[in-house]
Amino acid sequence: MKHAFEYALVRFADLLFQVLPRSWAIGLGEQLSLGIAHIITKRRDLVLHNLALSFPEKSEAERAHIAREVWRNLGRLAVEFSRVADFTDGSIDRLVEIEGREHVDSALKEGKGIVGLTAHFTNWELTGALVQRAFGNMTVIARTVRNPLVDRWVYEKRTASGLTIILPKDAVKASLKCLKSRGIIGMMIDQSLSSGGVFVDFFGRPASSTTLPALLHIRTGAPVMFAYLVRNGERFRLVFEPVVFPPVEDPAARIQIYTQVMSTQFEQVIRRHPESWLWLHNRWKRQPE
Repeated sequence: MKHAFEYALVRFADLLFQVLPRSWAIGLGEQLSLGIAHIITKRRDLVLHNLALSFPEKSEAERAHIAREVWRNLGRLAVEFSRVADFTDGSIDRLVEIEGREHVDSALKEGKGIVGLTAHFTNWELTGALVQRAFGNMTVIARTVRNPLVDRWVYEKRTASGLTIILPKDAVKASLKCLKSRGIIGMMIDQSLSSGGVFVDFFGRPASSTTLPALLHIRTGAPVMFAYLVRNGERFRLVFEPVVFPPVEDPAARIQIYTQVMSTQFEQVIRRHPESWLWLHNRWKRQPE
């Protein structure tokens, strides 16, 4: 019964966001998200707590402004995900400017595929769809939604652009297969792991992180590339940044060092655009014993 009720709410919101003019739908999505922030106070407080620890140099008012923009971004994300056809039909140039295309072109010419990294930043759902539109042959590692009815709806939205979705349990084998076919394997690097992985420094605190990108790079030699979206008014800037790893003589130390390099690089992106990251995710939930 609960799953059916949740699914009905999702489909109602989906229909509403699609029938309204885009600007109206986005405005509604932002206001709904701000309203939700006042209901789920535990998450609202977690955003402010994380911002206080990560940006102690900022004033309380500055952090409160960032927090408000984080919630507004979530509302926009929901509308944009509902209206994914706006970004997957017609010319990609209408809504997106690509920065760093030459890095992707150069990496693909190596013939080893690309290990693509992103995070819960701006609109991570659209990021994969737009990379698929621009370059094709994109496979994404994504978790399922607990509600199977909603999960089916999410899957249809995610694959509308031609993306191939694989589950985390199949990640290693499927990633190697994707790279062997000279494709782009996309994954998140900012999720706290319940077990495994390594701890890296992230905003001055230990954060458990996946080692899959480092392992794939070491095993295949495939270039590693960040892809993320930055809002530019009603348009997006899709940014590609190659990851350059330092030489590491000790093979046993490579995974730790490479994973830290990736974490540090994306921390710098978040510092430039703190309102675009998902601060209500408990990135530091698991700590070293």
